Amino acid sequence: MISINTKIAAACGMVIVSAMGAPRGLSAAAAVSAVEVRGGTATFEASTNIPAITVHGRSTALDARANVRDGSAGLTVESAVATLPVKSLATGMGLRDQHMRKLVFTSPDGRVHDVRFVSRQATCKSDAARRQAACTVSGDLAIRGILRPFTMKLTVIRDGAAFRAAGDGVVKLSAYGIEQPSQFGVRTRDEVKLHLDFTARPVTNTMARLGVVR
Repeated sequence: MISINTKIAAACGMVIVSAMGAPRGLSAAAAVSAVEVRGGTATFEASTNIPAITVHGRSTALDARANVRDGSAGLTVESAVATLPVKSLATGMGLRDQHMRKLVFTSPDGRVHDVRFVSRQATCKSDAARRQAACTVSGDLAIRGILRPFTMKLTVIRDGAAFRAAGDGVVKLSAYGIEQPSQFGVRTRDEVKLHLDFTARPVTNTMARLGVVR
């Protein structure tokens, strides 16, 4: 059960990164600027075959960086990359967390890959005051080192020099060849809901200002 949630959390973390960058630039010349997320929050929810039982989990270790371009054609996010350490995902029960990491995040060769998201494209539509934007972020989400297409909807709000973002998405375990975790007759659903909440701030690192995203 837990495993499904974890996966969603990771995915969320990646999408958020892209959204953050969208609202930042306001230059008509479409200048590129860099933003980053440190310690973003990803929460996840997995329903089970027992209506009264739902698995919840969260992580506050989402890190991301993106290059953002804003001009007359609209907002776009370039070279966005986000990562979420598998060990940071927790459901509130240690034994269940171990079960999740083993069944969901451990590949056949015994390796545990952190969740990673690389954005291919992010488009945003801003309101008249350019203080809030609705963004669609698309890219590839890696779980167990396996890449699969992933898209998420985000709402980004300007907060001084930073941007606050929140959004939701859905990840399917079957897309990664992962069987739905089961314990004591309780089996999680294939689809896991995820929610991201984070703040993106301008990057001060010299390499970032040169447009480098690692």
